[in-house]
Amino acid sequence: MAAAVLTARLAAPRRPAAHHLLAGAAGLAAAGHLLVLALLPHSLGWSLLLAAMTLWCIKCAWRVARGCAVLELQLMCAAMGAAHVAMAVGLPWFSGHHAGHAGHAASHAGIMLLAAAIEFALMFASALVLRKRGIPAAAA
Repeated sequence: MAAAVLTARLAAPRRPAAHHLLAGAAGLAAAGHLLVLALLPHSLGWSLLLAAMTLWCIKCAWRVARGCAVLELQLMCAAMGAAHVAMAVGLPWFSGHHAGHAGHAASHAGIMLLAAAIEFALMFASALVLRKRGIPAAAA
């Protein structure tokens, strides 16, 4: 019985190390979002939205670690990076963030832009993983 389990484990396809690195980076980004959620003041609505987005990020990281959902992570990082930039510069449709201010305080803008840079770096890393796998984006 033990030999059959060992043989099955050895025969199972191994996921590339790039998937594990990408999943780890996405997990660290999610941990950073949780840190921001805990340390910076947010309204209840924005706290719930931030928590939901963080859970989605954790789900994507988990699926990437299991060998799939790289394109999903790439698209989510693109959307989240753009949203962080929009909130940092105070675009009109994001002006309701933090109790209706016209933008973020200077301390929040730096954190938002850092989050956007991390999201865009993850997006680029996802593209590299997809390229390395040789799978067209439409089929991933």
